[in-house]
Amino acid sequence: MTISYTDRNGLLNFRLKQLCKRRLEYALSRFQNRIRSIDLYVSDLNGPRGGIDKACRVRIVHEKGSVIVNQKSEDLAVCISRVAEKAARAVSRSLGRSLKFRRERLNIALDKEME
Repeated sequence: MTISYTDRNGLLNFRLKQLCKRRLEYALSRFQNRIRSIDLYVSDLNGPRGGIDKACRVRIVHEKGSVIVNQKSEDLAVCISRVAEKAARAVSRSLGRSLKFRRERLNIALDKEME
């Protein structure tokens, strides 16, 4: 599971990169053998004007396809945390849809016990 960072406005310092890595690895650790790569894009939409302008996008490529999750927030650390949570739910849904479980009742075993 490799994480690549793209920072368009110089927002990611060393501490925020550590936070990204820690949050994404924790949120996606149960899927680590199925995930091929994680791409994190961070940008400041409004520049120095302030407001809800920090955007974070995560693209996760796994064995069955890819998932893209977007999040906007005023604080970049909050944005990273929320996008990691959303990414875990999205990957779970995506992989859950791809697996086709056949849940059959064991009627044969139950019939034998009844007799």
